[in-house]
Amino acid sequence: MTKRLFKSESKFLEQSRTAITNAETNPIIKAALADYGLGEEEVGVGRELFNSTQSVWDANMKENAESTEASLDYTTSYNELQALFKVHRDKTLIYFKNRPELLVKLGVNGRFPRKYNDFFDKVRLFYSAIKMDPSLQGELNKIKLTPDVVDKCLALLQQLLAKRSHFDKELAESQDMTKNKNAALLALKEWMDDFYAIAKVALYDQPQILEALGVFVRS
Repeated sequence: MTKRLFKSESKFLEQSRTAITNAETNPIIKAALADYGLGEEEVGVGRELFNSTQSVWDANMKENAESTEASLDYTTSYNELQALFKVHRDKTLIYFKNRPELLVKLGVNGRFPRKYNDFFDKVRLFYSAIKMDPSLQGELNKIKLTPDVVDKCLALLQQLLAKRSHFDKELAESQDMTKNKNAALLALKEWMDDFYAIAKVALYDQPQILEALGVFVRS
């Protein structure tokens, strides 16, 4: 996990916006900074950097929200199918405990699948084996695992697979945007560090004005 540059990124962005805006509009600050080589053009570079960083940050927030939404949708569907499969699997193991060949054919021997890819494989094998074999259908009807129930579970599996693909896509996009956001924040931080260093020198004798840039000087 990438270490965060700030405790609050939004607070850093707001402090940067305020400082740059005051450097653009306050005549005393503008004159003092210009005297130390930070004129309108140079401050304009900071403004463009801030604007681009804010845009990337906003886009990252949107991607994170979409990723979270996709994750919740996927997890809800996963839990729904997992609960159904567990009931069907348990009843099969109980009712057909003396039919090991049937249990092997249905793939229910061994432990309950915990990894999502194993779960997908086991669910597909279980319900597909029933659907494709009329004799198995007749056997499983005894525990109310009817063709309608099988079809429903297979449909839920297809929906779940689609939601997993969507979640993976949204997660990848969120991670890529997070990298872009972190790079943009770092570039802005480096510019702001230089900006504050010049401002502290330029306004050394005017600490009360320096505070307008978010720099607090001990009295």
